Amino acid sequence: MTASISGERATLADPTRRLVEASREIAPVLRRTADAAERDSRLTPEAERALREAGLFRLGVPKRWGGEELAPADSLEVSAEVALACPSSAWVVMVSYVAQQIAASFGEQARQDLWGDGPDVPMCGVFGSVGVTAAPVEGGLLVSGSWAWASGSHQADWALLGVPLPGEPGAATERGLALVPASALTIDKTWDMAGMRGTGSDTLIADKVFVPYHRLRRFADVVQGQGLPEEPLYRIPPGSMTVVSMGPLLGMARAVLQLTMEAVEGGKPMAMSLHARLADSPSVQAALAEAATLIDSAYLHLRRSAEFIGTAAASGTTPTLLERARVRMDAGHASTCLRQAVQALLTVSGAGSFSLTKTIQRHWRDLETASRHPTLNPGLAKEMYGRALVGDDRPVSPMV
Repeated sequence: MTASISGERATLADPTRRLVEASREIAPVLRRTADAAERDSRLTPEAERALREAGLFRLGVPKRWGGEELAPADSLEVSAEVALACPSSAWVVMVSYVAQQIAASFGEQARQDLWGDGPDVPMCGVFGSVGVTAAPVEGGLLVSGSWAWASGSHQADWALLGVPLPGEPGAATERGLALVPASALTIDKTWDMAGMRGTGSDTLIADKVFVPYHRLRRFADVVQGQGLPEEPLYRIPPGSMTVVSMGPLLGMARAVLQLTMEAVEGGKPMAMSLHARLADSPSVQAALAEAATLIDSAYLHLRRSAEFIGTAAASGTTPTLLERARVRMDAGHASTCLRQAVQALLTVSGAGSFSLTKTIQRHWRDLETASRHPTLNPGLAKEMYGRALVGDDRPVSPMV
């Protein structure tokens, strides 16, 4: 008799347990609408409504404004659970959480703008500012430009966007971030990818949109991670928050493991062999062991880093360059582990897994696409961590 496995998990307490359970309750909706999301390159209104009603668009909102103010390790658990049903939904939830975490550091007036009418405010964000212009006017800037790859753009009520910040005459322009209401932006449908199709990562366009100064911040200040002592979540710099981007990928790999185990436990034979069942094959047994362990290894590395950045922020400790680089390395290593695990599982499942009627191939396409996100680049992570290990503090990326 084969054993059903669910993988390595932490013991969860409220509110995380409540949010994970809410994610499980809406899973049938997310699964049912996943094909439509893939076809339309955006989440369906039904899926968006389910995510909102489950409270998954308030994860990064301060408690004082009615949100969950969820710690990074807990966010990891929630987005991984959502991804079991729909990776695109999980990615949109994760992006909103990260954008909210940064937006909360803009100050009380900006918080009032965002959450004065309630905490269920999905967000999207793009840090890049190539080709964006910002003209000074009384009280703020007039911003024009476009921002591609805006995951969750169709659900977002607000966007966190990269903008140039003009200095004094003769001074260099600085890189900045702006909070812009989605109602002031238009969407150009440019997202047509092999994977993560349902994220609706289209292009946002602004044409002379006014942004007041209280909704602008220097990027250099944001990456330092500054916030109130009583709100440690908002003290974590965005470079370290990249570890929570792995939550959806973790869920994708777990879903592939579950689907593969269902085939194995269901008595599927091994094609072109004398094994009446996949479960009887030593090579299949070895592949399952390898894949399950790789997924657990990814989770343990991610959980370690997510707990570390949360604990450091709560204690007021500033992580060293080596510690921050290790966080990036944990994310990059986890990405590699999950891709290797899914490759092994697909070999067990066989060529039939690649039928477009099978859910497993969508998880594979989604994982292969999402794991190429620049913040999850394992090669860059190795460069960061390797330099830090030998005491070389030359910057490789501002996101460390």
